Amino acid sequence: MIDMPQVPPPAYEQVLTQKLLQCGLRNGGFTVKYEDELQSIEIVIDKEAGASAENLECIRQAAGHEIVTFKEPEFRQVYQDRVFEALKPTMLADSRAELLKYGVLDGFPERSKFGSDKLFAEALERQCGMKPGSFFVQSQLGLIGQPKLGRQNKADEDRMSCLMAAIMYVSAKGEDFKFGFIGNEAFAPEK
Repeated sequence: MIDMPQVPPPAYEQVLTQKLLQCGLRNGGFTVKYEDELQSIEIVIDKEAGASAENLECIRQAAGHEIVTFKEPEFRQVYQDRVFEALKPTMLADSRAELLKYGVLDGFPERSKFGSDKLFAEALERQCGMKPGSFFVQSQLGLIGQPKLGRQNKADEDRMSCLMAAIMYVSAKGEDFKFGFIGNEAFAPEK
């Protein structure tokens, strides 16, 4: 039997709705609903809700770890940036602890010392004991992270965990490192 996350009671949705109303959002301008496919509460905020730059922090605190989607594009990015800023100290501490656990924090590469994202990505792979180019590949769309498919041994899992911690560390430090992820679909790297 598979353990599935418990669906929060309807009262939880009502509590979230009340908190968002206290933030100044207008009733009927947003929805708070459990989404089965996300296995989470999703809060969707329409223009009619009256969201403003002044109440974004209140919305973030009220929503907690729930998914928040703004219909207005200008608020979407501002909100995501605010959530990222709030999570940055935790991300930095957690990723730093992971890198220390793997013994790779000393001599950790700095993005500014590399002429391209590809060269920096290869340095991150080397730092975590991976062969350069084994995770990050260059494509026509830019640098892509392509995880290995199938089972991995413990050493490969540890190297991948190290690399994920390294990526989180670089992001939390605010270093300019751009790449995308590819899923399970086929991918042909540039020659």
